[in-house]
Order: sequence, then C-alpha cells, then structure tokens
Amino acid sequence: MRDAVLTILLDNMGRYISGQDISRTLGITRAAVWKYIKLFESEGYQIESSTKKGYRLTYVPDVLEPAVLTSGLDTSIIGKNMECHKTLASTNIRAKELALAGAPEGTVVAAEEQIQGRGRLGRSWISPSGKGIWMSVILRPQLSPEKAPRVTVMTAVALVRALKRAAKLEAGIKWPNDIVCSGKKLCGILTEIHAEPDVISYVVVGIGINVNLSAEDFPEDVRNTATSVKMEKGRELNRRDIIQAVLEEMENIYLNSFSDDNFEQLLEEYRNYSVILGRTISVVGAAGEFTGKALDFSKDGSLLVQRDDGRIENLWAGDVSIRGETGYV
Repeated sequence: MRDAVLTILLDNMGRYISGQDISRTLGITRAAVWKYIKLFESEGYQIESSTKKGYRLTYVPDVLEPAVLTSGLDTSIIGKNMECHKTLASTNIRAKELALAGAPEGTVVAAEEQIQGRGRLGRSWISPSGKGIWMSVILRPQLSPEKAPRVTVMTAVALVRALKRAAKLEAGIKWPNDIVCSGKKLCGILTEIHAEPDVISYVVVGIGINVNLSAEDFPEDVRNTATSVKMEKGRELNRRDIIQAVLEEMENIYLNSFSDDNFEQLLEEYRNYSVILGRTISVVGAAGEFTGKALDFSKDGSLLVQRDDGRIENLWAGDVSIRGETGYV
C-alpha cells in the first residue's frame, strides 16, 4: 500500500490531490493516507499539505525504489518489472537468479550498494552506497549466441545517448564495454548470457555508472583513470533521471535497431562514439602484449587491429584488454 500511495503522489507531482481521492482510489481511510504522508516526509520527500486542497509532492529524494523509478518511465518492456535493494552482492547475480526462475523480459534489478560488484574479466567494481547506478536488465533476444555481442553494442550506445540527454555529458565508447569522459572511465557494462547451442535463453546486462562519487571514493590505484558525473559536472545529479534515460534509450534501440536489417546503422553510431578507432593502442592478452592501430568493429563485436608489421588481428572482448599508448584511453 505504501508504494500505491507514493505512486499516486508521483503521478501528480507538483499538483494537489485530496486525501479523500487517494483514500477512495485505494480503499483506505484518510487517516491511513495521512500516516503515509508523514512516513514519506520522514524519508526525505517534501510534501505540501492544504486543508482544502490536499497534498502536493514537491521534491523526491535521490533514492532507488520501484515507485520512484517507474513513475514517468516511457517504456513498454524494460523497467516494467523492477526490484530495488539496499544492498546486494551483485545485481547481475540476482538478475540471473530471476531469469532462471522465469522473470519477464525487461526486468530490472537495482541496488544502492554492491559488495561484490564485478566488471569484465572478473575485475572488482567499486559500488558505494547511494552514489552510483548499479543495475542489471534481463533480456530474452531472439538471437543466436554468436550475435550476443550486439547487446553490449546496444547498451554502450544507449548509455552515451542517455548521458547526453540526462546529464548533458559528451561521452565516448572504449571497446568493448567502457563509457569514458575526459579520458577516464565513467561507466562499465558486464553482459552475461545463458544459451543453448543455437539460441539465447536470456542475457543479463549489468550497468555501472559512477554518478555522485567524489575522487576520494575511488581507490588510489584507479583514481587517475576513473571519473563520475559529479566530477565532470561539478554538482550532484538525481540518479532517477539518468536511469530512466538509460532504460528508455535501451528499449528504443532494442525494439527498433536490433534486427539484421538495422544493426549496421547502430554499429555506425557505435563507431562514431569510439575513442580508439584510428588510434594506436596497446593490446594485452594471454599470448602477450603488442601495439597496433584500431581499424574497425565487425558485426560480430570483434575489433580489427593492424599490428606494426602489417598483420590484421581479430580481437574478442573476452580475451584481451586494451590501453591507449600513454594511458587508459
């Protein structure tokens, strides 16, 4: 019932709605409505009360809860089913549990804090409470497993679009799964699939966005290569706006640009956002390290690199790490 009352207030944000209308809609007493209003105020929501007009929500704190994140969300699939947690080991772990149990496509799992956040190649991901967007999305694309890298391409483009729209930030893509700003890592993507030999059962897309972190929130060993929306903008932003922009951009691409006929256009946008194409990069893998020029991305998600001796290498995301000549990018 708490979420139902909050949803009504959110849907009427900035407008008065009478306690009687709320009580009639939900089948509860006006005294119960008043108790919920007081509860919301204790949680940081700002609500104006008028004896004649009712209640008007004027401010929403930066909290992750389904009623807040879904109110005003313009999607038909992604985010329609949502879980929000104070603390999780990992949103990807929880999302995989839900996917195996049959959770619908578009289910989103978000957490204020992760204590075992992971990035690509098993690296840890710093996920302090209340300062970032740590979430996972369950998708069930009608794709063969070899086309799974398209999901990462889609998510990267959606993140760049969303950051420009919600935070007025110009970001770029560092293949295969990093979003960068000012030459530093701002977001990471961790895509995990469960598939049969010829069909994908589900994909869990993990997204980590450093939103309101300060420099001191990062460990010293990554402080020179990491950034946040707050550090780039000089102020804190409400995570709700960014989350909704990300989910809306993801769905737009997923429904309209994911087919074989349209994917080349999406890949071209991905190329345009790339911060490595045409540049000399350092490639580190199990077979050693070499330098070369980043040439292009293929439809299967691989990176084509020309070695210094002229040979062309086809690199896969799960096998290598890349760096710029003089640093992270």
